[in-house]
Amino acid sequence: MNEEVYRKYKKAGWVAAEALKYGIEQIKEGVSYLEIAETVEKKIKDLGAGLAFPVNIAVNEVAAHFTPRHNDGHIFQKGDVVKLDVGAHVDGYIADTAATTEVENDRYSDLMQASHDALANVIDAVKPNVKLQ
Repeated sequence: MNEEVYRKYKKAGWVAAEALKYGIEQIKEGVSYLEIAETVEKKIKDLGAGLAFPVNIAVNEVAAHFTPRHNDGHIFQKGDVVKLDVGAHVDGYIADTAATTEVENDRYSDLMQASHDALANVIDAVKPNVKLQ
């Protein structure tokens, strides 16, 4: 990969990560799904990237890929488990990232921490020329 492509992927990744972090911080009881989606999408654009796909918000039993519509009335409730999935692109070079949080609750904090730790271990283990079995 040439340096220009690398820089575009890196910027897309940085923008997606910043937008994800910002979005997770905004998820609170009483806030609408649509408000979060619009806020995160604006953040992506403000940081100089485009949307790779609409912001996805999966709550509780919804596994993935729910995007609120323009007239969506859903609001976050205390105890909701929320996955926020964000994608940004720079000139078509896409970064995609997601995180899970709970709304004003910690019922699943051990499970979420275990998932986070597992991801960190995999990222640490996967390096160039490392063979996976």
